[in-house]
Order: sequence, then structure tokens, then C-alpha cells
Amino acid sequence: MKKILLSLVAFMAMPLMMFAQEQKIAVVDVNSIIMQMPETKAMQTTLDNLLKQYEDTHVAMQEEFQKKYEAYEAERESLLETIRTRREQELQDHAKRIQDLQQVAQQDYQKKQVELLTPIQKKLQDAITAVGNENGYTYIVDATTVLFLNNSTAIDATSKVKAKLGM
Repeated sequence: MKKILLSLVAFMAMPLMMFAQEQKIAVVDVNSIIMQMPETKAMQTTLDNLLKQYEDTHVAMQEEFQKKYEAYEAERESLLETIRTRREQELQDHAKRIQDLQQVAQQDYQKKQVELLTPIQKKLQDAITAVGNENGYTYIVDATTVLFLNNSTAIDATSKVKAKLGM
């Protein structure tokens, strides 16, 4: 009875063992590919230009604020109370606009980054999918998130994905 049971278990486990052996797992270094893509370089140039525009505007607003503050300080003692209060309010408003600009710049930068990165990620994902389908891989995982990799069984498909992207 035990022999029949063991034979049955072995017989049932055989397809599972064969399935496990047939799986092809590949790794891809996604970060290195993204950093080498021409689209990424173009994206970085666009983001740098956007950042430069905001920095230039910020510097101009800071300089304007400094001039107004120095002018206010020079005349403060001779100003009427109502005029002094109004100038102080103008300085506060100007400082608030500078602060608001910083927040808007940060939000715009992040929004533009996502907008430009999304098609790059999609293009890479499409290439990975195509390589996976063409080579019969069961799984393709990102090499930067793999906790253990047995180099004798895993396939590095990074070069195949780069080739698919024309790199």
C-alpha cells in the first residue's frame, strides 16, 4: 500500500517538477537601461531648463525684495504710520509670492518629471515584454530588487532589452 501511495505521489509530482524545470527566469537591470536611453537624456535636459527658469525667476524676485526692503529701511523713520504699515504689508506679500513660487516650482518640476518619464517607462516595459515573449521567459525581474540570484539558472536579459530598444 505504501509503495502504491509513494508511486502515486511521485507520479503526480513529476509534472510539477517538469514545470518548475521548464521555467525560464531572466533579470534585467532596469535602472542602467533607463539611464542610457536617449529619451532620458532629453528628459533631463528639459527638466534642467525648467529648473533654470524657476531659479532665474526666484533670483530676480529675491533681488527685487532686497531692494524694496533696503529702501524701506532707509526711509522707515520718516514715513507716516499708514505708509509704513502699507510698505510692510507689501514686503510681506512679496515674501509670500517668493515662497509660493518655490512651492509651484517644486510641484511643476515633479509633474513634468512624471509626464516625461511615463512614456520612457512604457517603452522600456514594452521592450521587456517583447523580449520575454520572444525568448519564452516565465519571469523577468528587475536586477536591483532581486534578493538572491543563482547565476547558473538565471538569464541576464539586459543586453537583449537594450538591443530591442536599439541601444
